Amino acid sequence: MHPTSAPRTRLALRATAIAALAAGALSAQASVVTLDDWTFGAGHTVHTSTPVYNGLAGGFSGTLDGDALLTYCVELTQVFYWHATYTNYTDLAASAYFTGPDNKADKLGRLLSYVADTAGAVDNSYESTSLQLAIWNIVYDTDYSLGVGGFRDTSNRASYANTLLSASQNWTNTMDVRVLKSPTAQDQLHWGRVPEPGSLALALAGLGALGVARRRRN
Repeated sequence: MHPTSAPRTRLALRATAIAALAAGALSAQASVVTLDDWTFGAGHTVHTSTPVYNGLAGGFSGTLDGDALLTYCVELTQVFYWHATYTNYTDLAASAYFTGPDNKADKLGRLLSYVADTAGAVDNSYESTSLQLAIWNIVYDTDYSLGVGGFRDTSNRASYANTLLSASQNWTNTMDVRVLKSPTAQDQLHWGRVPEPGSLALALAGLGALGVARRRRN
């Protein structure tokens, strides 16, 4: 990757929850993904172990099926390239991507809900790097600290990552967390608010009305 400068933006959540829940049985769909730059203009160096990684980390901005996308890496052992268009991503619910008793999907949902609900939690490049570390700690470990367990980091962003992890442990999960999975590029995490029951009912009613209209035309 060769990141270039980009304007600073605030953390924005891509609202995909209504469409995902209304689709019901459609648990995965083919997606086109392009990643253009760091969300906050820069990434910062981290030093992790298990897996070992010494390089830049932070959130990315791009597009998902033509819509604005904010995303963070899932896997440290994979790579992607700026401005490349990938057409082989599958958009999965995090609960389908992460299996096992540790419930990583819920932990990620709590973390991302805390960040979204807490003003100023992540609104600059340094905090974005810490959020990436916190996400990786959930993916690769079972604890809430980058100083213990298998996955560790010795950079100056680990302290704030631990703050985010600790604060999110008992936070209410209000996120539809999803993973963009590719056989050739780095898997990416994205999310949106789970809709209120009334909003979901309206979405489902709209889909039902559309189905009735189609049957009538046929």
